Amino acid sequence: MKAALFDIGAGTLDFLLYESNKNIENCVKMVLPSPQGTHVSKLEEITNENKDLYIDGYTVGGGGLGNAVKQHISKGLQVNMTPSAAYSIRNNLSEVEKLRVNIVDQKPENCKQLSLDELRLPSIEKVLNSFNESLMDVDVCGVSVKDHGAAPAGISNRVFRMENYRKTLKKDNRLSGFLYKAPKVQEYYLRMNAIVDAVRDTMGPVPVYLLDTSISALAGCLMDTRIINKDPVLVVNIGNGHTVAAVVSEDRIYAFFEHHTSMLDQEKLEYYLKKLSEGSLERVEVFEDGGHGSVTIMDPPGFSGIERIAVTGPKRRLLEGSELDYIEASPGGDVMMTGTLGLLKVIQDK
Repeated sequence: MKAALFDIGAGTLDFLLYESNKNIENCVKMVLPSPQGTHVSKLEEITNENKDLYIDGYTVGGGGLGNAVKQHISKGLQVNMTPSAAYSIRNNLSEVEKLRVNIVDQKPENCKQLSLDELRLPSIEKVLNSFNESLMDVDVCGVSVKDHGAAPAGISNRVFRMENYRKTLKKDNRLSGFLYKAPKVQEYYLRMNAIVDAVRDTMGPVPVYLLDTSISALAGCLMDTRIINKDPVLVVNIGNGHTVAAVVSEDRIYAFFEHHTSMLDQEKLEYYLKKLSEGSLERVEVFEDGGHGSVTIMDPPGFSGIERIAVTGPKRRLLEGSELDYIEASPGGDVMMTGTLGLLKVIQDK
């Protein structure tokens, strides 16, 4: 099998061109700057040029895009966005218009153009071609992104996200229960559906799988050779934007937790991990602390019953010097491929 695998985070876009007939060390890998940061930088350049702006393209992860748009408008400059691009800022177009953004179908005159595309497949294909490699002959394309989902009016995105997690876990608490195969992606996952469009536009009818970055990171931890025969385990991903953790036994999630990394310090994270393992971490406690929440589906074994703790993610040093006895997971010998290899594992398990 040959698979193009993408893991899009707040800091980087990680890419693996997996080929089952090769050792993982010999497969093509790339760690690229976050598309979110690239979009913001380009927008800021246009702001500095004092030019009106037209934004089109796909719905992408917003990151700092909304603040950059506000800054552009505060300079007395116009921002015009197509509906698909505008959903990158808010899940409700009327809320985007309240920011004084014009929702348009075509480019107005005298505007600089910014096209949103967080996969940039033509650019990646060009790089691969220079090394006699290609995306166009893969059997599968998999992408993991953070998609909160477009919540109904009056419902917090954080509440909506965790409620969807709870429903999924009650139905099937295996990691593969979170995997979507296009076109069977829930309509409220605007970003995931835009990813499908981006893949189709460049790669045609290849099978496309979608997974949340939280799940791909946790699945990747489980591929570390030092954890494969341990059960139950506590897996933790401390990402640039979000920190997630789960108690996992026999590839099933017993309890799950998600918070914003910037709101955590070592002591607080240790506290949450212990409570998660004991099955006593309540959703409301995490939510009121500014995080997303927690879900407990099956009774965890208690913190003393955890056989191994595996930690990964670009901000994993948050636990450096911790009293917790943990390993730094690096499946395939590369911590930056945790998400892509986790995505591969879930696709294969499905």
